[in-house]
Amino acid sequence: MDITEVRISPSKGGKVRAFASIVIDDCFIINDLRVMEGREGQLFVTMPARKSRNGQMRDIAHPLNAETRQQIEERVLQKFQESVANLVIPERPRANGGGGARRGKESPMSRLSTKLFSDEYWTSGSGKSGE
Repeated sequence: MDITEVRISPSKGGKVRAFASIVIDDCFIINDLRVMEGREGQLFVTMPARKSRNGQMRDIAHPLNAETRQQIEERVLQKFQESVANLVIPERPRANGGGGARRGKESPMSRLSTKLFSDEYWTSGSGKSGE
């Protein structure tokens, strides 16, 4: 089995960081994999699932062995990390109090708030008279 393509799209929030689709051998696609953030901030991949009649979640598609699951998880998380590095998906501070931006990168919201709250932005002569 060869995973020929991985597509990542950001989620709107919560524990789900992103949704993923994988293409296997250029002929089979699996949609709705989820990149989830655990309690300790670790990331993992869940398979597509739906609620059954009794309210339990059941996988729609899943690997039959650990090697295949590991291969899927590694490729999806690798693509997710690339998306975070390219700022397609915004970074979140770590849940365990690590805080701040990771690896020396500043998030877009951080950069914007820094600019908006700096004195230079508001005193640059933006057309206000009498000051």
